[in-house]
Order: sequence, then C-alpha cells, then structure tokens
Amino acid sequence: MGLYDRPNGPVLAQTAPANQPGLNVQGGQAGPLPATQTISTNAETKLLSTQNTAVALSVALPPDTANEQTDLVLEVCGYIKTTNTGTIALGLYADASTLVVSSNLLHKTASSLPAQNSTTAPFSIRAIMRYDSVSGKLTGECKQSINNTLDSEAAFTNVPTGISNSSNPVAQFSLSITSSGAAAGTLTTIVVTKFSVG
Repeated sequence: MGLYDRPNGPVLAQTAPANQPGLNVQGGQAGPLPATQTISTNAETKLLSTQNTAVALSVALPPDTANEQTDLVLEVCGYIKTTNTGTIALGLYADASTLVVSSNLLHKTASSLPAQNSTTAPFSIRAIMRYDSVSGKLTGECKQSINNTLDSEAAFTNVPTGISNSSNPVAQFSLSITSSGAAAGTLTTIVVTKFSVG
C-alpha cells in the first residue's frame, strides 16, 4: 500500500467542485492589513484602502451555495489612537463606497458613545449574518466593543435586498469612523488589523 493509498493517512489534494470552496478556504478578507488611516475631521468618514485611497477598505463575500441560509461571521479588529477628548463611533456598511450612504448602514455604535480621551485603545466589531437567494435578503445582528465599552447587540439597521448567490460578490462590506475630538491639530488614527467575512 502506497503512502497516498492509506485509509487514514495523507491523500492527494483534490479540487473542490465549482460550487463549493476547498477545505480551509474562508470568505473574503480585506487586504493588505494592517490598514492605517488618520482623520482630521469630526464628520463620519469611510475607511480607505491603503493601496489605493480612491477606494474604500472593504471585504467581499464570494458566491458559494454552502454559504446560503447559514450563519456567517464578519469580524473587524484593531485599535484607535486619539489625541483629544472625545467619543468614537464605528459604522458597518453593506457597500464598497467611499461615501457614507445611510441606506446601506448595517450597524453603528449606539448613542451612548464610548469616550476615548487622548489614548490608544482596541476595538472590535462582530456581525453574525445570513442570506439566501430565495428571499434575496441579508439579515443579521452586530455588536461592537470600543475601549472596553461593549455596545449592545442589535439587528441590522437596514436589510439589504437583491442578494443573490449568482452575484459575484454576493455582498461587500465597508467601515466608517466618527471621532468627535478629531480636528486639524488633534488627529485620530485607526488601525484595522483584521477585516474578514466567512
């Protein structure tokens, strides 16, 4: 019996069928990471790609029938450095636009915004979502943690429609930041170290 014929031993890699991902293949991932952006305004600002600042930092959910009607996880992690007193709000959007489009908002930090006063602190966003081509909807819930302040989990603010597994990508996701203390002389820097969906 050869090495590659053993019942529980190594096997030759096989190509996955076209409608299924290979083993250990996840959904999309933003890249390259870490992505760093410094803002000098207290207006909501979309995070941009470090490779091309004309496009948003975004992650795409590729088509895969195994993803339909099952929970998928979107995760974002990193840290925020402020140089002034203020609060932070992060937004998760169902688009890849550089513009803030309220109808594409999935989740934003609640009104009780966490204070981040001239410090560096971690943040995380975790969304559990599901979609199917029959209803054409992407539904889910999201929670955030900024500077050790946990934002309550909530259902998506808007439910994207027209979602189809025949689209490539099925959906795209982007981020925004609002820093009340950011200004020309008091910059806020956000570093995204993880941004993935799958």
